[in-house]
Amino acid sequence: MSAHAPDDGTDELDKDAVATKAWDSAVLARLWRFARPHRGKFALSFAILAGLFFLELAAPWLLKHAIDGPIAAADAARTASEGGELDPTPYVRTLLTLGSGYLLIILLAAVFRFLEENQLTRTGQAVVNDLRTHLFAHMQRLELAWFDRHPTGSLVTRVTSDVENLNELFTSGLVVLLFDMIKVAVVLGLLFVVSPTLATLVLGLTPVLVGVSLVFRGGARRAHRSVRARLARLNGYLQEVLSGIRVVQVFRREERVSQRFGAHLAAYLASNFRAIFLFALFFPIVAWVTVLIQAGVLLRGGSAILAGDVTLGDFILFWFWLQVFVGPIRELGERYNVLQSAFASAERIFAILDTPPGVTTPAAPHALAVPFRGHVRFENVSFAYDARAPVLSDLSFEIPPGATVALVGATGAGKSTIVNLLLRFYDPSAGRVTLDGIDLRELDSASLRERLGLVLQEDFLFTGSVRDNLVLGRAGVSPESLTRALEASTASDFVRRLPKGLDTELAERGATLSTGERELVAIARALAAGPAMVILDEATASVDSATEARIEAATHELLRGRSALVVAHRLSTVRRADKILVLHHGKLRESGTHAELLAHGGIYARLHALQFREPD
Repeated sequence: MSAHAPDDGTDELDKDAVATKAWDSAVLARLWRFARPHRGKFALSFAILAGLFFLELAAPWLLKHAIDGPIAAADAARTASEGGELDPTPYVRTLLTLGSGYLLIILLAAVFRFLEENQLTRTGQAVVNDLRTHLFAHMQRLELAWFDRHPTGSLVTRVTSDVENLNELFTSGLVVLLFDMIKVAVVLGLLFVVSPTLATLVLGLTPVLVGVSLVFRGGARRAHRSVRARLARLNGYLQEVLSGIRVVQVFRREERVSQRFGAHLAAYLASNFRAIFLFALFFPIVAWVTVLIQAGVLLRGGSAILAGDVTLGDFILFWFWLQVFVGPIRELGERYNVLQSAFASAERIFAILDTPPGVTTPAAPHALAVPFRGHVRFENVSFAYDARAPVLSDLSFEIPPGATVALVGATGAGKSTIVNLLLRFYDPSAGRVTLDGIDLRELDSASLRERLGLVLQEDFLFTGSVRDNLVLGRAGVSPESLTRALEASTASDFVRRLPKGLDTELAERGATLSTGERELVAIARALAAGPAMVILDEATASVDSATEARIEAATHELLRGRSALVVAHRLSTVRRADKILVLHHGKLRESGTHAELLAHGGIYARLHALQFREPD
């Protein structure tokens, strides 16, 4: 159950759409709890990065020794020979050895780059898989009221897009960023070893490159806030429209819906354009500053070579190592971008994980007695979805073992709320609900619901076969009990007419079935596990008279000897109930059998007269 997205598309989970800190240690500490089981994978990732770093340093080192070694030696020997013959064999042999080593390093570097991409991605996906599983499990434990406050599309964004952003944090973000810091420190030290003069020049110009990245981060933060929030709102509205597409088409709202979707899409597009503009501006500026550093090194290095202070090989080595040094700094803005996006997504995910379930299971739940009696009592129960508008007020009644109790009343009287309390989707604001003398708050919710068979007012069928929708993975549903449920609900007649019978695939929400057929499948599903107590919430409100008559006859025999709660607007479905409770504005106004309530001439009698056109 999910409320529709508000007109302005706001969602309280979107209010903090981006991280409030550039580096949030608290968020990282919480993320580490999910990453810790995979620390071996992270260690392997660092080892691969270290190996690739070593190869990046080794290749220029071989070039330096090739230039300052056999090449320089051959040139010096040729100059010393004053035009005499020079045997190149020893120089060529050394050069071939160094060249072979260089080619081997390049080949190994390619292998390590493959291992880096593969290992980092695997590590990130492993962490993300655990986090997504934990998030989804937590969401399933939240009470229905929480889902009423959040658009479904926005929640889908949390489980998919926001969680996927954290994959980048553990691959191209945090892991690489930490190793880049190590690379910068190590390479800077090596540059000072090769040429202190050139290294000092680089160190003097580096703050310009760092400053550009730091200036960029402010714009990136605001851009990500807008992009993430707009995407959640777009998804929320899209889900709402697709869910209500029939209403849209019936009332010819296509143009209006398209306009609103276009407005959401335009806002999302504008936010993306701003982010794209920032990156399009950032990278050329970074490239220009990088060229500025390289130009300074080239001018100063050229002078040093001419002066004999630096050899050509040392300058080549310095030049290539300079690229290794500048690369991580140049990508600092992109790394920061990944961190900002990931921190924003992490905060939105943790906002859900920090939401405690409104309905909790006690640490040591009571066990229901065997055999299960099905004795229900509502004792001075009050409840409100909104504190300003109470739905139930000081309500007391009971369902004796084996009895059928019906709830009737006008829309909004509180009938479905009673069902929700009995199923413990909510807990009472005051009073208590007991089953066989045990407060529902002291029971395990899963164990409670296993004993109950429920047909909701708005039945829901999943994509899959008819059989899958009837069984729903419950171990207690045998082929024999499934057959009995189909016969009792009269669903067996139309199931036999389906192309593949029980194995016929259904469309989403059972759209390929009629309303009555979906109702029959839902009833059969509730009865398939042989529940000890049956709850029918407007179970026959959407079927034709003939189908309703078949259901009434079947359920009359089926409910014999079982506790049952029947909720209905159509009074013809509750005439045979052992007791009928009449609700009005959340209070119990009348109770008795059908005949007693008619004789009383109260609310029930008036409702009966309205439905069956009897004289006032």
